[in-house]
Amino acid sequence: MKMKIFRISHFFDENTDYISNDVFSDFIIGKKSKENSFIGDLDCEDNISNQETHSEMRAHYYVWKNLMSDYDYIGFEHYRRILYLDPFPLKFIMNKYPRLLFLRKLIEKNQQQEIFHDKISFNNALEIRKEKNFHIIEPLKEKVSSYDIICIRSQNISTKSEFCDDTLLEHCIVSCSYFHNKPMLIDFNHTTTNYRCSFIMKKDLFDEYMHFWHEVMKNLQKSLNVYPRELGYYSEKLFSYYVFQKKMENSLIKVTYVPMLSI
Repeated sequence: MKMKIFRISHFFDENTDYISNDVFSDFIIGKKSKENSFIGDLDCEDNISNQETHSEMRAHYYVWKNLMSDYDYIGFEHYRRILYLDPFPLKFIMNKYPRLLFLRKLIEKNQQQEIFHDKISFNNALEIRKEKNFHIIEPLKEKVSSYDIICIRSQNISTKSEFCDDTLLEHCIVSCSYFHNKPMLIDFNHTTTNYRCSFIMKKDLFDEYMHFWHEVMKNLQKSLNVYPRELGYYSEKLFSYYVFQKKMENSLIKVTYVPMLSI
């Protein structure tokens, strides 16, 4: 099984030791790729790198158009907020990274918490990614492959917000071609949200989601005077609605939720 998790950044820092291996890659918007360091979105002509309104979705678009065929599972996370899946063997973290055992306890005790701020654990997790340890990578792949979608823990908040025109977004979703042969099952008032555009998905679901996203964003742009990162906010809502729709379509779809780890 081939998978890749892209950690997205909007800027390049020459002092950062970037990661680029078979499973994890840093992704820098507005740069050309640097071998054994990071992936950029200027290597191929099919990109939206200069459309700042899409924020980190510019990386999603680039992977969708240019890299998707290389993988079975595709994931995205923020450079300061990583998806924390914790595939680490107990003996491994006890001997080398005891802070991660402490974090494991915190995560278990705080099931409703979406994000954990712990600089030491964050740096430990990145160090492990650099090691390319077979005993870590294989359990991680096994865990990921047992699900269709992995996203961040749900927040019990409304999908409505002052930053977006919710009526316009709902109209663009309902009129999307995705629903030409499917019932529209989204509850726009639901409060179990999965924001931040951070997830891991099977390739076919990622492809479907990106077609859905692309059409909705094109229709939104016709009615909005878009500002930097504005459509990025709409995209966070859209992903949450997409997950809701998929769960209504198929009660057997395998979705799980993981916390984020931040500095």
